[in-house]
Amino acid sequence: MEKDNFRNTQKKKNKKSRVLFIAAVYILAVVVIAGITVTALLLHKPSVDPTPQFPTDGTTAEPEQTTDAAAEPEDPYTRKKGFYTFLIAGVDDVSMSTDVLMLASLDTESGSIHIVQIPRDTFVNKDVGGYSNVTRVNAVFTAEYNRQRASGATEAKAKHLAMQDLQARLSAALCINIDEYVLINTTGFRNVIDAVGGIWYDVPQDMDYEDPEQNLYIHLDAGYQRLDGEQCEQLIRYRKGYATGDIGRVELRGDFLVEALRQVKSNITIGDMIAMIPNLIRNVSTSMSVADIVAYTKSVYGIGNEDIYVRTLSGSTLQDPVTGAWSSHYYLNKEDALADINECLNVYKTDISEEIFDAEGFFADRSSDSYIYDYYLS
Repeated sequence: MEKDNFRNTQKKKNKKSRVLFIAAVYILAVVVIAGITVTALLLHKPSVDPTPQFPTDGTTAEPEQTTDAAAEPEDPYTRKKGFYTFLIAGVDDVSMSTDVLMLASLDTESGSIHIVQIPRDTFVNKDVGGYSNVTRVNAVFTAEYNRQRASGATEAKAKHLAMQDLQARLSAALCINIDEYVLINTTGFRNVIDAVGGIWYDVPQDMDYEDPEQNLYIHLDAGYQRLDGEQCEQLIRYRKGYATGDIGRVELRGDFLVEALRQVKSNITIGDMIAMIPNLIRNVSTSMSVADIVAYTKSVYGIGNEDIYVRTLSGSTLQDPVTGAWSSHYYLNKEDALADINECLNVYKTDISEEIFDAEGFFADRSSDSYIYDYYLS
């Protein structure tokens, strides 16, 4: 019953204008998506996908008006005031996979920003998703892109539609309303970092790695130093030297993200940032307009550095208790991931319940050995 009420509630659209994201989010997106190569997408708002349980275009569920408040109490799944969510993703033009995914929220009432990273190897159920072989979240975009290209869509249109599909699936499974999306290419990353004068950062270790096929050459010395755009790209793309593999890269990315945001907000005035927007938007593809970005600049600049939080969506790689082999996937833990969503990304006035969270099991592996599913439900 609760799930049905929730679905019905989502069909009612709120026409209130939303406060929109700012240039600082572009810096945020750039920092997190440095390991990605993205080409331009169409710049218009995503439409609502008719299939998911939750809207993806920023609509708000409102209770029907009634003269008898006691007879029809307010539905708990109404949207909080001044709370907005964003999907930031990038596409590797070689593999066409979104190797970096991040969800961010801006709460203008409490004055906080939360950033939740989703590891690229996060398991998704191909049967629930309707795929033949997609089992990682970074391939969801790829599958829709390939389908659109096969049907005759242009590259730009296929990417736009694939981004909409990814936005809709994550909104539905995680029970959040993703208002806007952002994509960026490595050229945009380098240009923006250079435009803000580089980022001072303590590189934790020597980083040396080369992959000519990806035109990737990483050579950084350990230590505190100012990194230009190209060096920041090397820092974020490096992962071979971490004992925990891609999770190590995700952790560094979160730390670097907070530091970059702090330096940008401290060293660049609101006026200077607004002046940079026309240049930044040429390298960043988004569902937001320039006017939207400008409107949000003051809100983000008003948030203190201590009120910016970054975490990774709760889960783990798992070791087979029989063979001792480690899984190649990152599996979500449903209870802990739900807690992350409720704390960081929940747009509604009440906590999202376990009953409706990932109700279809998009992030669950019911067909696998019991230890994987047991971990998901633990």
